[in-house]
Amino acid sequence: MQRSSLLTRATAPSGNPAAQPKALLVFAHPDDEAIALGARLARFRDALFVHVTDGAPRNGQDSRDHGFARLEDYRQARREEFRKALACAGIGDAAQECLDIPDQEASLHLAEIAMRLCRILEQFEPEVVFTHPYEGGHPDHDACAFAVHQTVAVHAQRGHTPPEILEAAFYHAGSDGLLTGSFLRRPERMLEVAYPLSAAERERKRAVLDCFATQRPTLSLFRLDTERYRVAPAYDFRRPPHTVPVHYDRQPWGMTSERFSELAREAREILLQEAGAACH
Repeated sequence: MQRSSLLTRATAPSGNPAAQPKALLVFAHPDDEAIALGARLARFRDALFVHVTDGAPRNGQDSRDHGFARLEDYRQARREEFRKALACAGIGDAAQECLDIPDQEASLHLAEIAMRLCRILEQFEPEVVFTHPYEGGHPDHDACAFAVHQTVAVHAQRGHTPPEILEAAFYHAGSDGLLTGSFLRRPERMLEVAYPLSAAERERKRAVLDCFATQRPTLSLFRLDTERYRVAPAYDFRRPPHTVPVHYDRQPWGMTSERFSELAREAREILLQEAGAACH
Protein backbone atom coordinates (compact mmCIF):
# COMPACT_ATOMS: atom_id res chain seq x y z
CA MET A 1 0.00 0.00 0.00
CA GLN A 2 1.30 3.46 -0.86
CA ARG A 3 2.43 5.41 2.18
CA SER A 4 0.33 8.44 1.21
CA SER A 5 -2.80 6.29 1.01
CA LEU A 6 -2.10 4.72 4.39
CA LEU A 7 -1.52 8.13 5.96
CA THR A 8 -4.79 9.45 4.53
CA ARG A 9 -6.81 6.44 5.67
CA ALA A 10 -5.28 6.39 9.15
CA THR A 11 -5.98 10.08 9.76
CA ALA A 12 -9.36 10.40 8.05
CA PRO A 13 -11.98 12.51 9.84
CA SER A 14 -14.51 10.86 12.12
CA GLY A 15 -17.39 9.50 10.07
CA ASN A 16 -15.26 8.95 6.96
CA PRO A 17 -16.18 5.61 5.31
CA ALA A 18 -12.54 4.74 4.50
CA ALA A 19 -11.37 1.56 6.24
CA GLN A 20 -9.30 2.41 9.29
CA PRO A 21 -5.90 0.66 9.37
CA LYS A 22 -5.18 -1.37 12.49
CA ALA A 23 -3.54 1.20 14.74
CA LEU A 24 -1.26 1.18 17.76
CA LEU A 25 -1.08 4.53 19.54
CA VAL A 26 2.05 5.09 21.62
CA PHE A 27 2.07 8.35 23.53
CA ALA A 28 3.96 9.62 26.53
CA HIS A 29 1.16 10.87 28.77
CA PRO A 30 -2.59 10.59 29.27
CA ASP A 31 -3.94 13.55 27.22
CA ASP A 32 -1.38 13.29 24.38
CA GLU A 33 -3.83 11.23 22.31
CA ALA A 34 -6.42 13.97 22.79
CA ILE A 35 -3.99 16.64 21.57
CA ALA A 36 -3.03 14.48 18.61
CA LEU A 37 -6.35 12.96 17.56
CA GLY A 38 -9.09 14.57 19.63
CA ALA A 39 -11.36 15.44 16.71
CA ARG A 40 -11.19 11.93 15.23
CA LEU A 41 -10.80 9.66 18.26
CA ALA A 42 -14.11 7.94 17.49
CA ARG A 43 -12.39 6.12 14.59
CA PHE A 44 -10.00 4.35 16.97
CA ARG A 45 -12.35 1.94 18.75
CA ASP A 46 -10.28 -1.04 17.58
CA ALA A 47 -6.91 0.56 18.29
CA LEU A 48 -4.60 -0.19 21.20
CA PHE A 49 -3.71 2.87 23.29
CA VAL A 50 -0.34 2.65 25.04
CA HIS A 51 0.90 5.28 27.47
CA VAL A 52 4.58 5.05 28.26
CA THR A 53 4.41 7.05 31.49
CA ASP A 54 1.93 7.25 34.34
CA GLY A 55 1.57 11.03 33.98
CA ALA A 56 2.75 11.69 37.56
CA PRO A 57 6.31 13.01 38.11
CA ARG A 58 7.85 11.41 41.18
CA ASN A 59 9.04 14.69 42.66
CA GLY A 60 5.40 15.35 43.55
CA GLN A 61 5.42 18.96 42.38
CA ASP A 62 2.72 18.46 39.76
CA SER A 63 0.50 16.52 42.14
CA ARG A 64 0.82 19.21 44.83
CA ASP A 65 0.20 21.99 42.30
CA HIS A 66 -3.05 20.26 41.35
CA GLY A 67 -4.20 19.83 44.94
CA PHE A 68 -3.32 16.17 45.48
CA ALA A 69 -1.73 15.28 48.80
CA ARG A 70 -0.56 11.89 47.53
CA LEU A 71 1.24 11.05 44.31
CA GLU A 72 -0.88 7.92 43.87
CA ASP A 73 -4.07 10.02 43.98
CA TYR A 74 -2.75 12.22 41.17
CA ARG A 75 -1.69 9.17 39.16
CA GLN A 76 -5.15 7.67 39.56
CA ALA A 77 -6.81 10.97 38.61
CA ARG A 78 -4.88 11.02 35.36
CA ARG A 79 -5.95 7.45 34.58
CA GLU A 80 -9.58 8.36 35.25
CA GLU A 81 -9.32 11.45 33.03
CA PHE A 82 -8.09 9.27 30.17
CA ARG A 83 -10.92 6.77 30.62
CA LYS A 84 -13.39 9.65 30.72
CA ALA A 85 -11.93 11.04 27.48
CA LEU A 86 -12.32 7.70 25.69
CA ALA A 87 -15.91 7.47 26.88
CA CYS A 88 -16.53 11.04 25.72
CA ALA A 89 -15.26 10.05 22.27
CA GLY A 90 -17.59 7.04 22.25
CA ILE A 91 -14.82 4.45 22.46
CA GLY A 92 -14.81 3.66 26.16
CA ASP A 93 -14.18 -0.02 25.42
CA ALA A 94 -10.97 0.59 23.44
CA ALA A 95 -7.96 -1.47 24.56
CA GLN A 96 -5.44 0.38 26.69
CA GLU A 97 -2.13 -0.32 28.39
CA CYS A 98 0.31 1.72 30.47
CA LEU A 99 4.00 0.92 30.84
CA ASP A 100 3.97 2.85 34.15
CA ILE A 101 7.29 4.61 33.66
CA PRO A 102 7.31 7.67 35.97
CA ASP A 103 6.49 10.90 34.17
CA GLN A 104 9.64 12.82 33.11
CA GLU A 105 11.76 9.65 33.40
CA ALA A 106 11.12 7.83 30.13
CA SER A 107 14.53 8.90 28.82
CA LEU A 108 16.14 6.84 31.58
CA HIS A 109 14.41 3.66 30.35
CA LEU A 110 14.83 3.81 26.57
CA ALA A 111 15.96 0.23 25.98
CA GLU A 112 13.37 -1.18 28.38
CA ILE A 113 10.55 0.75 26.69
CA ALA A 114 11.66 -0.38 23.23
CA MET A 115 11.79 -4.04 24.26
CA ARG A 116 8.37 -3.87 25.91
CA LEU A 117 6.92 -2.20 22.82
CA CYS A 118 8.48 -4.88 20.67
CA ARG A 119 6.46 -7.53 22.46
CA ILE A 120 3.29 -5.44 22.08
CA LEU A 121 4.00 -4.95 18.38
CA GLU A 122 4.40 -8.66 17.75
CA GLN A 123 1.21 -9.49 19.64
CA PHE A 124 -0.96 -6.72 18.17
CA GLU A 125 0.49 -6.56 14.62
CA PRO A 126 -0.65 -3.03 13.69
CA GLU A 127 -0.52 -1.50 10.24
CA VAL A 128 0.32 1.92 11.65
CA VAL A 129 1.83 3.27 14.86
CA PHE A 130 0.98 6.81 15.94
CA THR A 131 3.52 8.53 18.16
CA HIS A 132 5.44 11.74 18.83
CA PRO A 133 7.94 13.43 16.54
CA TYR A 134 11.53 13.85 17.72
CA GLU A 135 11.55 17.61 18.23
CA GLY A 136 12.88 18.43 21.69
CA GLY A 137 9.51 19.49 23.08
CA HIS A 138 9.37 17.11 26.03
CA PRO A 139 11.93 14.40 26.92
CA ASP A 140 9.17 11.82 27.36
CA HIS A 141 7.93 12.62 23.85
CA ASP A 142 11.41 12.15 22.43
CA ALA A 143 11.76 8.91 24.38
CA CYS A 144 8.56 7.59 22.76
CA ALA A 145 9.83 8.53 19.32
CA PHE A 146 13.12 6.73 19.95
CA ALA A 147 11.48 3.60 21.34
CA VAL A 148 8.94 3.34 18.52
CA HIS A 149 11.56 3.77 15.79
CA GLN A 150 13.87 1.21 17.38
CA THR A 151 11.00 -1.21 17.90
CA VAL A 152 9.82 -1.00 14.30
CA ALA A 153 13.42 -1.49 13.08
CA VAL A 154 13.77 -4.66 15.20
CA HIS A 155 10.39 -5.87 13.93
CA ALA A 156 11.57 -5.50 10.34
CA GLN A 157 14.92 -7.18 11.08
CA ARG A 158 13.05 -10.20 12.40
CA GLY A 159 11.32 -10.62 9.03
CA HIS A 160 7.97 -8.99 9.81
CA THR A 161 6.24 -6.38 7.68
CA PRO A 162 6.89 -3.19 9.65
CA PRO A 163 4.01 -0.85 10.41
CA GLU A 164 4.14 2.72 9.16
CA ILE A 165 5.15 5.23 11.83
CA LEU A 166 2.86 8.26 11.79
CA GLU A 167 3.41 11.41 13.82
CA ALA A 168 1.06 14.04 15.16
CA ALA A 169 2.11 17.65 15.65
CA PHE A 170 2.84 18.61 19.27
CA TYR A 171 5.30 21.36 20.24
CA HIS A 172 8.89 22.49 19.93
CA ALA A 173 11.06 25.55 20.47
CA GLY A 174 10.73 28.39 18.00
CA SER A 175 12.66 31.61 17.53
CA ASP A 176 10.04 33.52 19.51
CA GLY A 177 9.09 30.87 22.06
CA LEU A 178 7.09 27.66 22.11
CA LEU A 179 5.40 26.58 18.87
CA THR A 180 2.41 24.25 19.15
CA GLY A 181 0.39 22.39 16.56
CA SER A 182 3.08 22.41 13.86
CA PHE A 183 6.03 20.26 12.93
CA LEU A 184 9.67 21.23 13.12
CA ARG A 185 10.75 21.90 9.56
CA ARG A 186 13.04 19.36 7.96
CA PRO A 187 15.22 19.55 4.84
CA GLU A 188 13.60 16.61 3.06
CA ARG A 189 10.15 16.57 1.52
CA MET A 190 7.62 15.15 3.97
CA LEU A 191 4.35 13.26 3.48
CA GLU A 192 2.08 15.44 5.60
CA VAL A 193 -1.65 16.11 5.89
CA ALA A 194 -3.42 18.94 7.69
CA TYR A 195 -7.12 18.89 8.52
CA PRO A 196 -8.85 22.20 9.27
CA LEU A 197 -11.46 21.37 11.89
CA SER A 198 -15.11 22.20 11.38
CA ALA A 199 -17.12 23.81 14.16
CA ALA A 200 -18.49 20.39 15.13
CA GLU A 201 -15.01 18.87 15.17
CA ARG A 202 -13.68 21.70 17.31
CA GLU A 203 -16.47 21.17 19.81
CA ARG A 204 -15.81 17.44 19.81
CA LYS A 205 -12.12 17.97 20.45
CA ARG A 206 -12.79 20.57 23.13
CA ALA A 207 -15.08 18.13 24.95
CA VAL A 208 -12.37 15.46 24.93
CA LEU A 209 -9.69 17.89 26.12
CA ASP A 210 -11.97 19.14 28.88
CA CYS A 211 -11.91 15.65 30.38
CA PHE A 212 -8.31 16.32 31.44
CA ALA A 213 -9.11 18.79 34.18
CA THR A 214 -5.66 18.58 35.76
CA GLN A 215 -3.98 19.55 32.48
CA ARG A 216 -6.05 22.57 31.46
CA PRO A 217 -3.26 25.18 31.71
CA THR A 218 -1.05 23.12 29.39
CA LEU A 219 -3.84 22.15 27.02
CA SER A 220 -4.89 25.79 26.65
CA LEU A 221 -1.66 26.32 24.68
CA PHE A 222 -2.96 24.18 21.81
CA ARG A 223 -5.21 25.61 19.10
CA LEU A 224 -8.35 23.79 18.04
CA ASP A 225 -8.44 24.78 14.39
CA THR A 226 -6.24 22.11 12.77
CA GLU A 227 -4.85 18.61 13.31
CA ARG A 228 -1.62 17.67 11.49
CA TYR A 229 0.02 14.34 10.74
CA ARG A 230 2.94 13.04 8.72
CA VAL A 231 4.84 9.89 7.90
CA ALA A 232 7.79 9.86 10.30
CA PRO A 233 11.21 10.68 8.84
CA ALA A 234 14.39 8.78 9.68
CA TYR A 235 15.81 10.44 12.80
CA ASP A 236 19.34 10.52 14.13
CA PHE A 237 18.70 10.21 17.86
CA ARG A 238 22.42 10.48 18.56
CA ARG A 239 22.10 14.23 18.06
CA PRO A 240 19.59 16.84 19.28
CA PRO A 241 16.71 17.35 16.85
CA HIS A 242 17.71 20.93 16.12
CA THR A 243 20.26 23.54 17.12
CA VAL A 244 20.35 23.74 20.90
CA PRO A 245 18.77 24.74 23.13
CA VAL A 246 15.71 22.57 22.59
CA HIS A 247 12.60 23.37 24.61
CA TYR A 248 13.30 21.04 27.52
CA ASP A 249 16.86 22.34 27.89
CA ARG A 250 15.15 25.30 29.54
CA GLN A 251 12.69 23.35 31.68
CA PRO A 252 13.08 21.80 35.18
CA TRP A 253 12.31 18.31 33.90
CA GLY A 254 15.61 16.65 34.77
CA MET A 255 16.81 16.12 31.20
CA THR A 256 18.83 17.97 28.57
CA SER A 257 19.13 17.34 24.85
CA GLU A 258 22.82 16.46 25.22
CA ARG A 259 22.08 13.91 27.93
CA PHE A 260 19.17 12.48 25.92
CA SER A 261 21.44 11.94 22.93
CA GLU A 262 23.94 10.11 25.16
CA LEU A 263 21.19 7.89 26.56
CA ALA A 264 19.88 7.17 23.05
CA ARG A 265 23.36 6.07 21.93
CA GLU A 266 23.70 3.82 24.98
CA ALA A 267 20.21 2.34 24.53
CA ARG A 268 20.82 1.64 20.86
CA GLU A 269 23.95 -0.32 21.75
CA ILE A 270 21.98 -2.36 24.29
CA LEU A 271 19.26 -3.06 21.75
CA LEU A 272 21.77 -4.11 19.11
CA GLN A 273 23.38 -6.50 21.59
CA GLU A 274 20.04 -7.96 22.66
CA ALA A 275 18.28 -7.86 19.29
CA GLY A 276 17.99 -11.63 19.23
CA ALA A 277 16.14 -11.68 22.55
CA ALA A 278 14.35 -8.33 22.46
CA CYS A 279 11.03 -9.74 21.25
CA HIS A 280 10.96 -12.91 23.36
